[in-house]
Amino acid sequence: MGVSFAAGKVSALLPMGVIVLAALLLVLLDVLWRGRANRRLAAMGAVAVIVAGIAQLVYFPRIPAQVFSGALKFDGFAAIVAFAVLAILLLTLILSPAHVARMGLRGGEYYALLFLSASGMMLLPAARGLVSIIICIELVSLPLYVLAGYNRRLAFSREAGFKYFLLGAFASAFMIYGAAFIWGTTGTLWLSGIAESLPSPENRALLLLGLGLLLVGFGFKTALAPFHAWVPDVYEGSPTPVTAFMAAGVKLAVFAVFLRVLMEGMMPLAEFWRLGLYVLAVITMCLGNLLALHQMSLKRLLAYSSITHAGYLVLGLVAANAEAISAVLFYLLAYGAAVIGSLALVAAWAVRGTDDVYISDLRGAAERQPMAALALTLFMLSLIGFPITAGFIGKVLLFYAAYKAGYIALLIIAIINTMVSVYYYLRVVQAMYILPQEERAKPAEPAKSGGDAGGALSPVAWPYLTVVLVSAVVVLVLGLVPRSLLVWLSIYSF
Repeated sequence: MGVSFAAGKVSALLPMGVIVLAALLLVLLDVLWRGRANRRLAAMGAVAVIVAGIAQLVYFPRIPAQVFSGALKFDGFAAIVAFAVLAILLLTLILSPAHVARMGLRGGEYYALLFLSASGMMLLPAARGLVSIIICIELVSLPLYVLAGYNRRLAFSREAGFKYFLLGAFASAFMIYGAAFIWGTTGTLWLSGIAESLPSPENRALLLLGLGLLLVGFGFKTALAPFHAWVPDVYEGSPTPVTAFMAAGVKLAVFAVFLRVLMEGMMPLAEFWRLGLYVLAVITMCLGNLLALHQMSLKRLLAYSSITHAGYLVLGLVAANAEAISAVLFYLLAYGAAVIGSLALVAAWAVRGTDDVYISDLRGAAERQPMAALALTLFMLSLIGFPITAGFIGKVLLFYAAYKAGYIALLIIAIINTMVSVYYYLRVVQAMYILPQEERAKPAEPAKSGGDAGGALSPVAWPYLTVVLVSAVVVLVLGLVPRSLLVWLSIYSF
């Protein structure tokens, strides 16, 4: 029995081990090939991701397995998140070689940093203590600080890396101080122990302070307003594949562990954190939508859209019921597919000096590139929550969880914000289908315009097209036949 139990522990860590080993190997190969093996490094990385995915499916323990004295516990919920992270990493690797070459980026450490961040994302939902959670969040964040400023030729890319690092460090400090206060009042940092070791109500002042600091830290990491200031500049300045990796992967992993912290460790204090999250949800949805209304850059529009979607996801955190777990995970998967597909098209059309596309550049795109325009329309409709798309099912699930928990006013605010978001998403569609190329006005920001003087968009090369097609299929399949995934999510929720 002892040998079998040990083997179960090793099998639980095997997918993450493959990813970390691949990161180290990619650094070594980059040194041997002297930085001239961009496509070969990406191909080897993709093979490693596929191997890790197979290990995830075949060797993941069928019953929850604990490692490092219970600091990590691998269950079905952690497995779903880890497998989704691998899929996001694989799509990012498909995007990266062509885009890195077009933007003139150098250095094989780009791929190693992606792998190291992904390993943290895979470990994060398995963390069972505040210390292991903070360590995993840092493993996710530190490589992304470098990747955000990786395009050193662009001033706003260097600015993005600096802002992300500075505000990320503040967020980590808040979380560490919050954990310290929680430990001081409960005597434990384990999620299960916190729920069982609460002091009497009259002695909870420091505990509530610690909880508040922890919520602020998670607010920074998940881009909740008013802790969202870093998001637009970081999304715009980062290389577009990195933006896609952050938008889908970081949001998935951090929201997953945020949900676990609240439901496993903080449920006895639900009356306090539900009130705080209620306020944050309203501010985040409204502010994200209002700031997105006037955006001309697609990357900045998707950045403010990301803030708004974080507000929608908080509905599931506030509800904190059985339906909320499946709803949050489904919504994260639906959002990830739509945003990766959208950013793949941004990467395909961007030019070296900006790594961005403006709405004015899309005028007449439906005539020149009808399939790409159709795909981008599908992604915009999914982000709105239009029927037959994955985004529609995700919003129905989240809204139902909030309704069942009795948060009718919050649900009405979310529905109003969804209606407001129609304006800026359909503005992208309008530019492609209604405004012809010959009527293209002079861009409001000509120095940053993604197109040339005639507004021509680059053809969508096969790596970008592959990611777009995969994302479109996921959006449609989850929108038309979501039942299988929902059953799977309900079985493996914690």
